[in-house]
Amino acid sequence: MLSSPWRSTPTSNGAVASAVALLFAAAATFATTSAAAMVPSTMPSEGPADALVTIIEVSDFQCPFCTRAGPTMARIMRTYPQVRRVWANNPLYFHKRARPAAIAALAAHRQGKFWQMHKTIFANQHALTDENLLLWAVQIGLDVETFEKDLNDPKLSQQIDREQRAAVALGARGTPGFFINGKLLSGAHPFPKFQKEIDAALVQAKALRKTGKRGAALMAESFRLRAPKVGPKVLAYFFGGAKIPPRAPPAGRLRGGVMRRQDSDTVWKVPVDSKKDTIAGNSAKAVVTIVAFSDFQCPYCSRGNNTLKQVKAAYGDKVRIVFKHHPLSFHVNARGAHKAAIAAGKQGKFWPYHDLLFANQRRLSTGNLISWAKQLKLNMPRFKRDMTSAAADQQIDEDMKLAKGISVRGTPNFFVNGRKLMGAQPLAKFKAVIDDELATAKGKHGPAYYESLVAKGKVFEPLQQRVHNFPEIGLPMLGPKDAKITVWVAVDYQCPFCVRAHRALGPLAKQFGGQVRVVMAHYPLPFHKMARPAAHLAQHAYEQGGQALFAKVHAKLFAASRQLSFAKLSEIAQESGLSIKDVAANRPRYEALIAKSMAQANKAGVRGTPTVFIQGRRYRPSGGYRNDALQRTLRSLVKRVGKGAAGTAAKP
Repeated sequence: MLSSPWRSTPTSNGAVASAVALLFAAAATFATTSAAAMVPSTMPSEGPADALVTIIEVSDFQCPFCTRAGPTMARIMRTYPQVRRVWANNPLYFHKRARPAAIAALAAHRQGKFWQMHKTIFANQHALTDENLLLWAVQIGLDVETFEKDLNDPKLSQQIDREQRAAVALGARGTPGFFINGKLLSGAHPFPKFQKEIDAALVQAKALRKTGKRGAALMAESFRLRAPKVGPKVLAYFFGGAKIPPRAPPAGRLRGGVMRRQDSDTVWKVPVDSKKDTIAGNSAKAVVTIVAFSDFQCPYCSRGNNTLKQVKAAYGDKVRIVFKHHPLSFHVNARGAHKAAIAAGKQGKFWPYHDLLFANQRRLSTGNLISWAKQLKLNMPRFKRDMTSAAADQQIDEDMKLAKGISVRGTPNFFVNGRKLMGAQPLAKFKAVIDDELATAKGKHGPAYYESLVAKGKVFEPLQQRVHNFPEIGLPMLGPKDAKITVWVAVDYQCPFCVRAHRALGPLAKQFGGQVRVVMAHYPLPFHKMARPAAHLAQHAYEQGGQALFAKVHAKLFAASRQLSFAKLSEIAQESGLSIKDVAANRPRYEALIAKSMAQANKAGVRGTPTVFIQGRRYRPSGGYRNDALQRTLRSLVKRVGKGAAGTAAKP
């Protein structure tokens, strides 16, 4: 097997060069070996094994741009019989359901049905719940028991981690990205752009074939010629098992030699109340406190719970575990299970009941909740009373309020002495942080020590401290010009994220009755070809018909975001009583305004859309742009302005 000599490659300094050299030596030795041997069987692929062109598609199941690339890739596979498509995962950290979807797709791949699952996931991109992933497994004919077992296999997560590291090391930091015989093409480009690259790659590969190269040797040489600097590394990192160099850690990201994710850089303020909270372990002796935000119906929480048991077995009294209730809204039986666990805790049986719930996650009916209470010989009248009490709801609500304040959105989330670990992490991840905390404690322990660690910890604040100034330049706005609060938004009419944000931002001016205005700043992204003409029309509507006409056209543009064309813009203009010819006549002036708008945005650090500033401060919400969250932030600012504490920013 061709892959075996690669995997013995040295991985010290110079490992990449060694791996690449050995890769080509192996390819030369096995010149007649099929190129299929170079692609690990764990990576899904389609197309001929002896393809002249290999496209490694680096993608994210929750990325809307990756969805757009799907039809283009399907057309490529229909058009080019000599192209092979290989899938590589890069679930971006802000797409919280991308990794579970990737794991599910790889689990389906083990049963030969990756592309069926792939198609289903992308068709239902906004509904990637655990329940749906399981439902789709049934629908495409998977063996469900095997599928669920594979979901919990750490090898799949490790494969995703490696593919992600490879993509980033090779320059494909966002999604989608395509390595066409090793040459990177970033973004969801139209078919002609791919056609140009594929045709050029085919010419090179056919020329190599005429020289007698076949199989793996032809593939390796094609990658080298097509992308001299990165092509060999593409093969070595994705297919060859070569060591992938780590990214240089940004300043301040290391603590005790432990590299942490960006969302875990700081210690969070996670208070523990020994009178109210459910705690496992000896609080007086514990050096490390792990606060777990969990959901009894979440399969990843079940995996996380198993890891916590391993932690307790490994560290004993050095670690205590604090349970926090976080039933997710789409888990219909979760809240009832949490209330039952609280009721069991009133009788000193929280942890045995907790274990029963996790062992029977799919059977959380009210009847079973009662049955398990009887099994533990609880006082049933008291249990039923406590299970349905307002106090149980209040405890859950308080835990979830705390979760929101420390940027917990999904489950499970763990805070190890205030340091966040997201998701069902393996024991090694916990050990790295715990060992670091033990080393820095220097004999300190107990509740007072823990409180000293988290007392000055971070609480999530959606508004950044730095204030930016956006001078008035005539941009469209909704709400009175002299409003107390200004919301400034960088907008692109073809951006799918802007479409979602529009639903939250659009109503704000009306909701605050003259106290808030929303400035819509033009920021058309270069790869959205109709975004700039759409901005021309929006600006024209504002100048011709004021806020009322702008609001109408603004909404129509977002409603038609995916179908924008010059014909569609003409249709919207006509429906709104505007002349598209007048828009075109004013194009130079609108272009100048867009340039000013983008210059303001770039100076403030804007790099994409939507980007929101409130009173000049960058707004970074924990759960996306939601109207209720925006209202809470704005109400707070309106009160402060009313009390004369408006010095947070200058208005645009």
